Amino acid sequence: MSKVIRILFVVMLFAGLALPLATVGAQGNSRTRVTTEAQINEAYRVTNPSRRAISNVYVDLQPGQVVITSTHTYPNASYDVVSVFAPTITNGRIVWQMSSITANGQPASQELIDQVNTSILTSWRNYWRLQNPGRTQSIVITDNDITVTRAGR
Repeated sequence: MSKVIRILFVVMLFAGLALPLATVGAQGNSRTRVTTEAQINEAYRVTNPSRRAISNVYVDLQPGQVVITSTHTYPNASYDVVSVFAPTITNGRIVWQMSSITANGQPASQELIDQVNTSILTSWRNYWRLQNPGRTQSIVITDNDITVTRAGR
C-alpha cells in the first residue's frame, strides 16, 4: 500500500509542477506587430492597385478605424470613394466591418454596405489565417499605427 501512495505522490508532484510551467510557457508566446500608416501607404498594393480603374489610394488611420480614399475611373464616369472600416475580434480573428461608404459625397445604402461586409468576411478571414497563424488577442488603431497582438501556435 505504501508503494502505491508513493507513486501517487510522485505523479501528483509532477502534475503540480507541470501546470504552472504550461501556464508560463503560454504567456511568453504572444507576439505584437506594429504597422505604421506610412508603411501601409508605401505598400505595393496601395501604390499599385490590382485594378487599373482604381487610383489615388490613401489609407488614413484614425483611432479605432481605417479610412480608405480612392478614385475609381470608368469609361463613362469617375467616382471619389471614401470607405470606413472598423475591426473587431471574433474567435481570435480580426473581422473588418465597413461602417460607411460614399461615392462622390453620396452615402451608400445599408443594403450595399451589408453586401460588401458579407463579401469581404470570408476573403479577409482566409488571408489573415494564412498570413498570421495564432489567435488575435487585441488590435489597437491610433492616428499613426495599427498594433496587433496575437498568441502564436
